[in-house]
Amino acid sequence: MPNLAPGGASSNQRERLWQIDFLTRFRGEVTRQDLVLRFGIALSNATRDFTLYRQLAPDNLKYDHRDKVYRRAKGFQPLFIYDCAHTLQTLTWGQGVGLEVCNQPILVESVPTLSQPDLDILAAISRAMYAAKALTIRYVSVGSGESVREIVPHSLVNTGQRWHTRAYCRVHSKFRDFVLTRITAADELDGLINAAVESLAQDHEWNREVELELVPHPRATYSRAIELDYGLESGQSIKLSVRAVMAGYLLRCWGVDCSPNATLQPDEYQLALRAPDWIANQVSLQIAPGFKNEKGL
Repeated sequence: MPNLAPGGASSNQRERLWQIDFLTRFRGEVTRQDLVLRFGIALSNATRDFTLYRQLAPDNLKYDHRDKVYRRAKGFQPLFIYDCAHTLQTLTWGQGVGLEVCNQPILVESVPTLSQPDLDILAAISRAMYAAKALTIRYVSVGSGESVREIVPHSLVNTGQRWHTRAYCRVHSKFRDFVLTRITAADELDGLINAAVESLAQDHEWNREVELELVPHPRATYSRAIELDYGLESGQSIKLSVRAVMAGYLLRCWGVDCSPNATLQPDEYQLALRAPDWIANQVSLQIAPGFKNEKGL
């Protein structure tokens, strides 16, 4: 929280200041109307919020009189401290998530996250997505090492283990996934993108969906336990429609046996993909469990 004098701002106003800060950092612009619609306040109150914010952070905003919007200034420095997990949650679910941690007596533990993106890189990506801009990035690939790329990002992707951006790569003239933690620098490029080639609408693998059917592993000794895990009745399967580019990630995240004859160990892979060869003709299963070994790749 910013260092406000006691009585200088109510908790509600601090939340609105956070909203200004968040949208400026991750969207690149913010308006008084954003506060009016989000918090149900009068326009005059929103004006006072922006006045206070500019007093606290005079180098963060520049006002565009023509468009009547506050834009991110080059000297922007976050007024608030951001938690990475909370930021990603907010970008995923919207701004309705509370700002403060809720203390409660029930102990809840979860597996720690081992990979988190740099928030300044995430902010550059999200601003480019919002404004439909291209970026120059420095990217470190496992296969080819560090290189400079020009990309046009259109979406963020949570694979269950890592965060990616789905983007058009001008070097390879195709849409690709870029792991956020492997981007070491990102700078916005001037000029318009070629929407006929580089926009989300042209990413056919992103816009195309594939139907998957997952079943309890046929070699499991006690398949009823697996059915209970997934809320299935006896003989039922999990049927879901996913983006073509997400199929491999989903199957790897949930440990689904994708070998043609379900040959992986059922103690480790409790689900199996029905008709994996047919699915492989529609989407890439190179990262799916069992698929590489069966194909001898």
